[in-house]
Amino acid sequence: MKRNRFISGLFAIMLACGAQAEAESVVSRLLDSYASVQSLSCELRRDTSLPDGETLRMLSRIYYQQPDKLHVENFSPIKRRILSDGAVFRSYTQGAPKGFSRPVNELNQEMLINLRMLPGSNANLLEALRDLTEIPLEPTKDFPTRVGYDNAGRSFTVLSLDAEGRWCRMEVFGSQAMNDRSVDAVYSHFQEIKPGVWLACRQESKLAIQGLHRTETVRIDAISAETALPASLFDSAPFFKGVEFVDSFEKIAP
Repeated sequence: MKRNRFISGLFAIMLACGAQAEAESVVSRLLDSYASVQSLSCELRRDTSLPDGETLRMLSRIYYQQPDKLHVENFSPIKRRILSDGAVFRSYTQGAPKGFSRPVNELNQEMLINLRMLPGSNANLLEALRDLTEIPLEPTKDFPTRVGYDNAGRSFTVLSLDAEGRWCRMEVFGSQAMNDRSVDAVYSHFQEIKPGVWLACRQESKLAIQGLHRTETVRIDAISAETALPASLFDSAPFFKGVEFVDSFEKIAP
């Protein structure tokens, strides 16, 4: 009887250790660290190359607070404001006949992920990998931690982390052969916004799909994390005076 109880106890410990190991996968560890940040404000600049050789620049000021509070003011290339007060999501582009509004609990999955992710973290890219099996890969001198995720043969994503556990690179290939890279994103200039949580203040991405080549550089400045944000930032009334809202983007245009 004692032997059976010992074996059962040992088996339970093994199961618990296995569950803990699974919970501590690279993706879940990164997502958990970003989700631990309760508030953040920052300025974001995104420069995207265009086919004609020009560069499209997007400038934004962002305020984020859990749960489900977000205030984004886009200054260029168009002026747009996004504001979620925790219960209702609203957005309005200057000059548009109407704005978009919908209760947070009625947003689609993509909009919910974008609303709830820590600004600048690229957590939405990690969410797409959450349910995929993590495959350990050969480390390199710069990246002692490298893992891959096979999306049912449609793509193979590789994440690379440095010795401090910072997510430094993401590559997307067509298969595990890793000889046809379509996305190469390099993250650097890190700021530790709270113990163990790193935000890459410079993010450089290259995209190459079906002959299309595009580059994008994101710079994040003026970061303030875990500080109290004024409640007035998430009060929609002063920011949308006279704006009529509809519950579908298709209804905005007359």
